[in-house]
Amino acid sequence: MTSAWDTIFDELYLKTYAHLQEDDSGEQEMEALVSTLGLEPPADVLDSAAGYGRHAIALARRGFRVVAHDRSAVLLAEAERRAGAVELTFVQGDYRELPFEDESFDVVLNLFSAIGYWGDDGDLQAFREFRRVLRPGGRAVIETMHRDRLVRIFRPADWHELEGDDLLLEAREFDQVEGVVNVTFSYRPHAAEPKTVHYGIRTYTATELAKLLRAAGFERVEALGDYDGSPFTLDSRLVAVAS
Repeated sequence: MTSAWDTIFDELYLKTYAHLQEDDSGEQEMEALVSTLGLEPPADVLDSAAGYGRHAIALARRGFRVVAHDRSAVLLAEAERRAGAVELTFVQGDYRELPFEDESFDVVLNLFSAIGYWGDDGDLQAFREFRRVLRPGGRAVIETMHRDRLVRIFRPADWHELEGDDLLLEAREFDQVEGVVNVTFSYRPHAAEPKTVHYGIRTYTATELAKLLRAAGFERVEALGDYDGSPFTLDSRLVAVAS
């Protein structure tokens, strides 16, 4: 079944959000995370919701055995193009039903606010799958915006200038009772018809996210403020490490 997310995480994502990321951001972030977790190659890493490979490629360059997994065939194709000669595996699929055997990975990553698309039930299903495919002693890392920070920085509208005079406009409404941000996403290319998509994304407090991870079978959840292991605060993002 096609959703708003299938529309956004396609060519549309590459024309919009991908242009807002610094080219070397994945390298810097994964260098920090590897140090924080004490990871050593050639550990087996699943990057689920890998997108166009910003983090998966950076880890593969460091000698890890990486599987880049994503629902979008378009983003995975772009990841494979960007990887070039770097060796990693690309698998298309939904993280609520991972196509991998039990205890296949040492680490599962879900980064850059890649949860909240399918609500609490969908995220719980995904976290259960992350737990299933982890080996004993393995860890899942969930990096996302958290509700307490969002309340402090929330903006009802934003616009970005893209390449070729294209524009990205976003109008938002924050349902604080449900913890859902409803967004009208409008891409306005300079020489083509605009494209508008409406979606809602669930945002969690650290407490809510930890409770969901424990319900999925994880016993320990640590909240960090960044990939470098800095403290979690109201002003940081949320890096949850579950084991």
